[in-house]
Amino acid sequence: MHKTSLSGGAETPGQPNSSGGQQLAPIVLFVYARPAHTRRTLESLAGNTLAARSELTIFADGPRADASPQKLREISEVRKLIRERQWCGKVHIRESPVNRGLAASIVAGVTEIVEHQGSVIVLEDDLETAPGFLQYMNDALTLYVDCQQVMQVCGFSFPCGWFPPQTGFLRASHPWGWATWKRAWRHYQPDAERLLALVLQEDPRRFDLDGCSFHLDELQRNADGRLQTWAVRWYASIFLRQGLCLYPGRSLVRNIGFDGTGENCHSAAAVYERIPITDSVKVVRQALVESPRILKSHQQHYRAELQRWTESRLVDRIRRRVRSVLRWLPAGR
Repeated sequence: MHKTSLSGGAETPGQPNSSGGQQLAPIVLFVYARPAHTRRTLESLAGNTLAARSELTIFADGPRADASPQKLREISEVRKLIRERQWCGKVHIRESPVNRGLAASIVAGVTEIVEHQGSVIVLEDDLETAPGFLQYMNDALTLYVDCQQVMQVCGFSFPCGWFPPQTGFLRASHPWGWATWKRAWRHYQPDAERLLALVLQEDPRRFDLDGCSFHLDELQRNADGRLQTWAVRWYASIFLRQGLCLYPGRSLVRNIGFDGTGENCHSAAAVYERIPITDSVKVVRQALVESPRILKSHQQHYRAELQRWTESRLVDRIRRRVRSVLRWLPAGR
């Protein structure tokens, strides 16, 4: 893998910047072939109050063997863009000559950084962050560093209604702008079949947020080999250890990737881009119990998402049937 640095420092990231009295966690960003999304992600990250003191490593995935000329141009554009300016205090670029895929890239990149530095903040190329995102992440990582039950800090949150809490805990994790510690990530289990068996023994309904989500179905598809995603495996790893994830009461992250260009994103869910984000969230220590309001907001989301997906699949089936019938109609009819 090709390595470069925009800061004049070592190619392999060193210790987190600790100027100003607070040791800042390293940031990793995973990019591929979406230059417009990547620019918005980097510009919003650079606009964070702690960006100038933070260390960023960008992992750029390589082309697939059958990549089209258009895809190759987009990959090249992204690689040019990430060198356009020094987006954080230190920037390291890691370019893969081959395509590793999003899931494999994230697991390998997070493992590498967290092993060397103890904690990590994780972003993908379609996440727009609020100015206070890094401050919230670092405050939470510092506050709960020794709390074994807290295994992830989430930056995205579904709306919790009027006057939401500053933060709250939930059993389920979420992958849109998150952070963790070495002590927690060492429990990541990549074996989806084993995870599925253990979740089925434990409490599958609770894994699905009391029957409201479809995490179990996603884990099943990973176990069957029909899907390759890292996030549900990480959630299952947390769930099986009775872990908790910290969420902001108002989201600090907006997903801008639901336009059909991402690996696991589709335009039917573009509603996410309309979720408002707040500038900052205050982190204070609280009891290690699940927040009823955070839980309810997630349950409401998954119920609505299931309905959207069901309607979308129905429309797709109708369209396919109409196209099939039209192909058999005589010309000129």
